[in-house]
Amino acid sequence: MPKLKTIYDTPEEIPEGFVDLYAERGGKMELVGIEGVRTQGDVDRVQEALKKERTDHRVSKEQLLRFADINPDEVHEKLDQFDSMKAQLEAFTKDGKIDETKLEPVLQSRVKAALGPVERNAAQLARALEDQKKLTVDALKVGDDLKSTLKRGSVERAIRDEAVKLKLIPTAVDDAIMAGLDVLDVADDGAIVTKERPGVVPGIGAGDWLKDMQDKRPHWWPQSQGGGAGAGGRGGIPNRADNPWSKEGWNLTRQGQLVRENPAKAAEIAKSVGSSIGATHAAEPMK
Repeated sequence: MPKLKTIYDTPEEIPEGFVDLYAERGGKMELVGIEGVRTQGDVDRVQEALKKERTDHRVSKEQLLRFADINPDEVHEKLDQFDSMKAQLEAFTKDGKIDETKLEPVLQSRVKAALGPVERNAAQLARALEDQKKLTVDALKVGDDLKSTLKRGSVERAIRDEAVKLKLIPTAVDDAIMAGLDVLDVADDGAIVTKERPGVVPGIGAGDWLKDMQDKRPHWWPQSQGGGAGAGGRGGIPNRADNPWSKEGWNLTRQGQLVRENPAKAAEIAKSVGSSIGATHAAEPMK
């Protein structure tokens, strides 16, 4: 089976059955349907954003160099003083007397000069708070991405380990991982279990999920082991490792499935390992 690419030029290039996992971005079809997967398009967009940020930073730095010897606080103070002095001069008449009708601008300019530093400090604090909020949001996003990556790695390792135990063919492991990433998750206690998904038994481990997939994906197993209850044994009876009533393959979900499909055959399979339908525990190997 060919491996999927994260980016295709056209929808027609996407393998059949996987089109819903892709979306059009920038004229390309990018893989968006698997949580935690980053495409080359994502990398390119991040690099472009970083490049623009560096360019903007360089331009701002060059502009600020023109004011290297100027203290911004002193500039604001001088401007406030200038407004106050201008208002006072305008309040004087030509004969040197104060025009009381023009005292209001003088008072306003003095109030502005007094409040100016306070307002500037408040504005600086507000900007610092916004910057800190942005840093916090960015840090949380990085943490979420890391958590998602770690979960994905844990699920993938669990599927690989169980695939070896259940003897999946090597070429089917990647396919099993892709399918498992959509239905398996890491529980609060660290266990790898299935999520609520249509057609999936919730809360079972990776191994039991793979066993349930034997009928749905028989091509994942060698021909002597895959597919239904008759595989891997004599006369349609599965080997102990595949028999859901044996100690090695005990699986209540699989038992129920076999009973629903063919009660008589299910009873025969259970009897082959010394058990029976309705048993509450796995049968010990017969000596």
